[in-house]
Amino acid sequence: MRTVLSAMPAYLRQSLAEMFQYRGEIILWAVWGVVYPIIAMAMWSAAVEGSPDGKTIRGFHPHDFAAYFWLTMVIGHLSTSWDVYEMGYLVQSGAMSPRLLRPILPVWQSIADNLAYKVLTLVILVPIWLGVIWYTQPSFETTARDLALGVPVVLMGSIINYLWGYNLALLSFRFTRMDAIGQCWFGASLFFGGRLAPLPLLPPMVQRIADGLPFKWVIWFPCEAVMGRLPAGTIHRGMVHQLLWIALGLAAFFWLWRRGVRHYTAVGG
Repeated sequence: MRTVLSAMPAYLRQSLAEMFQYRGEIILWAVWGVVYPIIAMAMWSAAVEGSPDGKTIRGFHPHDFAAYFWLTMVIGHLSTSWDVYEMGYLVQSGAMSPRLLRPILPVWQSIADNLAYKVLTLVILVPIWLGVIWYTQPSFETTARDLALGVPVVLMGSIINYLWGYNLALLSFRFTRMDAIGQCWFGASLFFGGRLAPLPLLPPMVQRIADGLPFKWVIWFPCEAVMGRLPAGTIHRGMVHQLLWIALGLAAFFWLWRRGVRHYTAVGG
C-alpha cells in the first residue's frame, strides 16, 4: 500500500496531462452525461401532465422528477467508468504488457485516470448543473441526516460501479472485442439502475430483477437517499447491500485478475 500511495500523485499528474490533450473529446463525454437525464426529465414531466389527475405519477410531482433526474446527472458523473471499453484495446495492442511490469497493479493507473476525468470535467459540468436547477426548480426534501447518510451511500455506489465495470473489463484477457458487452452493461445500468425512470414506476417483475443486480445501488438508491425519500432504516439496510456488492466485487476481481493474467502471459502477451 505504501508503494501505491507514493505512486498515485505521479499517476494523477500524468492522467491530468493526458486529459488536457484530449479536452475536446473529454468535454463531449461529460456533456453526454447530462443529455439523457434531461431527456428523461422532460419525458416524465410530460407524462405527469397526461396522468389522470394531471399532477402526480405514483407520488412523483414534476419537481420531484426534476430533483431525481438532476441527481442522476451528478451521481452518474461521480460513478462513471469506462474500462470495459478500454481494456480490450490495451490487451489487443500489447499496451498492457509494460503495465504488468510495474510494481503495482494496473488498476491503480485506471483509478487515477477515472479521478482525473471526474475532477477536470467539473469545470464545465457544475455551471450546467446549476443552470438545470435554475430552469427546472427541483424539489428536495433533503435534511442534514440525509446528507450525512447520502455521502457514504454515493461513495459506495461509485465503488460498486467502478469495481464491477472493471471486473467485466477483465474478460478482455479472453475476449478482446468488448464493445458489445460494454453496451449491454451500459444499457442494463440505464434500465435496472433507475436512470431512465425511478424504479418504483417500473413493473414489479423488472423491480425484482433489479433487486438481484448491482445497478440499483449505484444510481437509484443514492438518489432516493439524498432526496430524503427513504427512512433511515431502509438506508442502513441498503448500505449493507452495497457493502456486500463491494465484497463480492473484490473477491471477483482477484479471481478474474489471476486467471486473466495467467491466460494473457500464456498466449505471449
